[in-house]
Amino acid sequence: MVAALALLLSIAALAIGVILLRKQRLSEFCPEMLAGDVILPRASRARSPKLLLPLQFTNAGYGGGIVQWVALRLTIDGQADRSVLMSPVAEVDMQGFLQAKRQITSANAIDHFTAFALDGKRALAKFVLFDISERGRGEPLELRPGRYRFEVFMKASHCAEPRLERTFDHVLTEKQIEEYRSDATVYLINYQMTLPAARRELASGEWLPRTREAA
Repeated sequence: MVAALALLLSIAALAIGVILLRKQRLSEFCPEMLAGDVILPRASRARSPKLLLPLQFTNAGYGGGIVQWVALRLTIDGQADRSVLMSPVAEVDMQGFLQAKRQITSANAIDHFTAFALDGKRALAKFVLFDISERGRGEPLELRPGRYRFEVFMKASHCAEPRLERTFDHVLTEKQIEEYRSDATVYLINYQMTLPAARRELASGEWLPRTREAA
């Protein structure tokens, strides 16, 4: 009797544990972020380069939550002591960006990037413009040929600390820098990374370069 009762209690405890675990998973907020492409919008009157990143936010969990902020750390040629921290300054309307001939304007930089809700099992694409954090306190961003490492951080409501979400590299050539200084838009595309939700924002794919340029 004692052994049978112990077995029944063990089975009941296991069942309760499975139910609680399932409920926890159903209520979990599991945000992820995809990134890999970088756009250098036309310089025009801009005083210093800004970076436009297509970002795809996905919630792999069933519970909703808040994406509170994102940040970008840029390191050139492995010089970590000279890394630059960049903050989101606007969310860009890509249709307006194209209509303005790929130039950032007050009309297409639609709003400051703010915290947003992400429901369970949902994905959301955003085109986020980054600029130097605390401009005037550090060295300005000066483009030069080299290997650029991009580290994208995200802080969400399910974590007490920000988390490094994506790290990727691009090589910026002298030719691309000359094109940027000549008021052309420069695209740094990671063809191994797919951003389906972000790229579906424009069915024609017009925000992508027409041809793949050799790095």
